[in-house]
Amino acid sequence: MMRSGRPWRRPRVGAVALAAILLGVARAPVSYASSVLLISVDGLRADAVTRAAKQGLKVPVLGRFLTNGSYAEGVVGVTPTVTYPSHTTLVTGVAPAEHGIYANGPYDPMLQNAGGWYWYARDLKVPTLWQAVDAAGLVTASVSWPVTVAAPGIRYNLPEFGVESPDRVKALEAVARPDGLLRELEADLGPYTGEGTEEGDEVRTRFALAILKRYRPAFMTVHLLAVDHRSHEHGPFGAETRHAVETDDGLVGQLLAQALANDPGTVVAVVSDHGFSATERVLNLRVPFVRAGLITLREPLEPGKALRIASWKASIWNAGGSAAVMLKDPSDEWVRGQVKQLLERLKADPNNGIARILGADEAKTLGGWPGASFVVDMKPDTFIGGDYAGPLVVPAPSSGQHGYLPTHSDMQASFLIMGHGIAAARDLGIIDMRQIAPTLARVLNAKLPQATMQPLNVWLSQ
Repeated sequence: MMRSGRPWRRPRVGAVALAAILLGVARAPVSYASSVLLISVDGLRADAVTRAAKQGLKVPVLGRFLTNGSYAEGVVGVTPTVTYPSHTTLVTGVAPAEHGIYANGPYDPMLQNAGGWYWYARDLKVPTLWQAVDAAGLVTASVSWPVTVAAPGIRYNLPEFGVESPDRVKALEAVARPDGLLRELEADLGPYTGEGTEEGDEVRTRFALAILKRYRPAFMTVHLLAVDHRSHEHGPFGAETRHAVETDDGLVGQLLAQALANDPGTVVAVVSDHGFSATERVLNLRVPFVRAGLITLREPLEPGKALRIASWKASIWNAGGSAAVMLKDPSDEWVRGQVKQLLERLKADPNNGIARILGADEAKTLGGWPGASFVVDMKPDTFIGGDYAGPLVVPAPSSGQHGYLPTHSDMQASFLIMGHGIAAARDLGIIDMRQIAPTLARVLNAKLPQATMQPLNVWLSQ
């Protein structure tokens, strides 16, 4: 058995006491908890819980947070409303322009990054909640949280690293920490596979439960992905999406029960990174940029040949529901004017589905995409595709999308919190995603100096 550092030792809680905790009674009015479990259900719209019956959903575990804990009617996210910037804001309390994770993947106008994402914690510019808790000498852990490869402050870490294939699992085994952790767990639990499916979420939960039992972390994060994948494929409330939400509801229940068995003084928070919008069509925004000579392909596109870029003057940093337009030379006013005219012409045709075009100054106020000369925000039924040639507008190959600016109500994420010292049945209204990390820091009595937004009013004594 691997050394567990300094695991938490808590008195066993009896069945009656555990039932009382689960029912939200017998809590003392205190502001600090001895441990926090943070669970992200990727893509979970706030109204999937707050209006579950209306959406045809049965979520008894998540529903318990509404009566026994505090919750938001909606969480206004960051720009863009995609997974990696949002999850980083959830553990830092600041916007992407400050924490350094600007999209799911780095800007790659020459297509040289082979589709790589912001896997690595070295790209972070600010400290995280894991570091704050670790600095206090407490045990930390994480399963499948974005931007955590080689993350400082996480003692037991199975980072998100794209495990769609057995070969990628070998790569994950190499970057999991401490060395040998994943191989040791797999010896007992089987292979760590199945990303983006309900089965994959069950695997992640099984591994997270093992870490909770063995190492008793004071702060642990867990990321479940199936709801996001099903929402892309079948829409925000399609039958398959509802099945994923209900599956994850049961998995949250398993994690909640184990956390409370470890420590009756724990606080459990459930969050999501963004909402979802139902979509009907795709605008291939790069196509007119190629036609206008702003992007030059190395050779004509042919079936079976990889796309290669020869040069570019202006290009697209795509996030699905919105995109940044980046100029190779931001001081080139002629190119800026050419791009502005092109975008305005595209927006003038309602069939293209463009809702707003923001200039550089307005884009800067969004807290995302530093250096963007323009930001294009789409109407909820349309998203931006990745094609460089072919039709400008095509039917949507998927039924749901996110990545729009956070002003879209469909993009609102979830926040639910319950446990020792947390007020019951408290509706927090619409909150800012940047408030969540300072709230959890206060729950843990940890310091997160860069997070300057006020913590949420979730305590019994407030």
